[in-house]
Amino acid sequence: MDDLRYERNLRVYQIARTAAVLTGAITAFITFAAFMIAGFKIQETAAWMFALSLMAASALFVVMYIVTTNNLKRQQPTPRT
Repeated sequence: MDDLRYERNLRVYQIARTAAVLTGAITAFITFAAFMIAGFKIQETAAWMFALSLMAASALFVVMYIVTTNNLKRQQPTPRT
């Protein structure tokens, strides 16, 4: 039973981590484009890119972790052969 729990926790972590990394990268790209178009200096742009990407990625990681954990708990475990 511990192996099933470990595999489920690993799968939940990997799903949440992947979604968070992708969200952080997309947020950084959009922030860079928006701030450069608006005419901000690169130092301000980099600071905002870091801050917004970190906030978006961490928030999505927590949400995805909770949602994926709940979804996998509802599924019936399949018997191993």
